[in-house]
Amino acid sequence: MADRTEVLLLTAATHARHRDRIEALDGVHVVEIDTGVTVAPADVAALTMAFFSHDAWPALAPNFMAVALDAPQLRWLHTMSAGVDHPVFQTFVDRGVRLTTSSGASAEPIAGTVMMYLLALSRQLPRLAAAQARHEWAPGRYLDLAGRELLIVGWGPIGQAIARLGVALGMHPVIVRRSARGDEPHPVRPIDQLPDAVRTAGAVVVAVPLTDDTRGVVDAAVFEAMAADALFVNVGRGELVDQTALLEALRSGSIGGAGLDVFDPEPLPADDPLWDAPNTIITPHCSGTTDTTSANVDELFFDNLDRLLRGVDLRNEIGR
Repeated sequence: MADRTEVLLLTAATHARHRDRIEALDGVHVVEIDTGVTVAPADVAALTMAFFSHDAWPALAPNFMAVALDAPQLRWLHTMSAGVDHPVFQTFVDRGVRLTTSSGASAEPIAGTVMMYLLALSRQLPRLAAAQARHEWAPGRYLDLAGRELLIVGWGPIGQAIARLGVALGMHPVIVRRSARGDEPHPVRPIDQLPDAVRTAGAVVVAVPLTDDTRGVVDAAVFEAMAADALFVNVGRGELVDQTALLEALRSGSIGGAGLDVFDPEPLPADDPLWDAPNTIITPHCSGTTDTTSANVDELFFDNLDRLLRGVDLRNEIGR
């Protein structure tokens, strides 16, 4: 039997998906949140847990976070995101709320998108698609990825999944992180030497979390050091990259092309010149959005819920 009643904030959609599973839990009461629904003050006061699920974004996010921030007894928040660079998450941590992320839930889909960018760019897909639209027969010579160095900035679940797929394509991964731990399966370069590290890379993939230390880490010096046929990919955060320097590198041909899923700001404004940059693939921050992503996040949440109720360590806990 549970020693206490836990009151869990869920979206109505998530509750509906997992009603039987939640009702089977001992000592867990659910408070639903939905569009146009006001959570009663008594329920806000009783909340001890909250799950910021995929279906809360973006429409429900302001209401969800407002309720969670007003909950004086909240002790745990699980978020569907892997990154928690938004200031609201630090607010919870500062209040003593335990915060867990869904890091790893979308690693494989994101890595697959990275490979899509690299294959499409190395095979000149943007140029070929434009030629097809013009009904123009326009042969060209492709770039082989096999044998090239794949520089991966960030060695979390996403970076590790990218490395596995890169090896399958015959590429040679090199890890960029703060410092080597000694158990990495590939060579390591420190992130403070990034401009030098990119010189030999055939592709540079940014998949590092946004922090005060990594903001703007990919700057003009990095692009200037890259080879003229090297490809650049960003699936981390837009603020990691100097977008003005990136645009100049693409326009001048000093790098070979770019696959971009994240931007500063988002959405990328319709009149931003990056949309028209040569040999560039732009996707609207959806590299990890597949038919399995939400289910993976839900499973991670339920695993952590079980761990919390049993009093054991949580997965992906910030600051632990």
